[in-house]
Amino acid sequence: MIEPVSQLQLRPIGLEVADRLEAAIVRETFAPGEKLREAEICAQLGVSRSPLREAFQILENRGLVERRPRIGTRVTEMTVQTLDEITQCRAPLEAACAGLLAELADHTAVADALQVELSAMQRAHDSGDSLAGFEANVRMTMLSHDRCGNSVLVRLLRQLDVSALRYRYRAYRHAPEMLVSMIEGNTRMIAEIRAGRGAGARDVTEQLIWRAWEKTRAAFLHSDPSKTTES
Repeated sequence: MIEPVSQLQLRPIGLEVADRLEAAIVRETFAPGEKLREAEICAQLGVSRSPLREAFQILENRGLVERRPRIGTRVTEMTVQTLDEITQCRAPLEAACAGLLAELADHTAVADALQVELSAMQRAHDSGDSLAGFEANVRMTMLSHDRCGNSVLVRLLRQLDVSALRYRYRAYRHAPEMLVSMIEGNTRMIAEIRAGRGAGARDVTEQLIWRAWEKTRAAFLHSDPSKTTES
């Protein structure tokens, strides 16, 4: 179920609808390959077809849906090939982001802010709630991007994150050990940022991304072994 769109939104309705649907696609409320039925979604969100179709265009540009004549709009499939390609791009960019954070004048304050979400991840682990751990990790990632100070890097990372989040969610959902690994890796990353060691932060973060890729890939193949290549 997706929450209705408030009538008091200050953002364009189409963009708000797109963001709601993106969150639902990431969390597999709408499954890969599922047809998105306009009438049902309009009823759930309380919007007309016009902003919904605008949202579909935005989501297509984000790589989350595909629209075909006489077929309609479907959620993009997930494949190992796509996961591999995303990670090849994402690993060096996330590493660069961490390095920039460590080199900021207020790197200690940044580390403190990241620690808040790391603590939330630890609490989620302690309570056995891996999906709460996922949400905390998403907040940590967004925080690190917002604080790095490089607008071009942020734009590139956010483009990648739209697709990467689907695979990350699947891993947290199907592989409980993912949360443990991410807590350990992010603990090391935050330590390097706190110490102001840019090179160390870059190295630790790139290792973190590739370890996450290994676990995500294994979890994805276990949950859907047929999706080894693009459909």
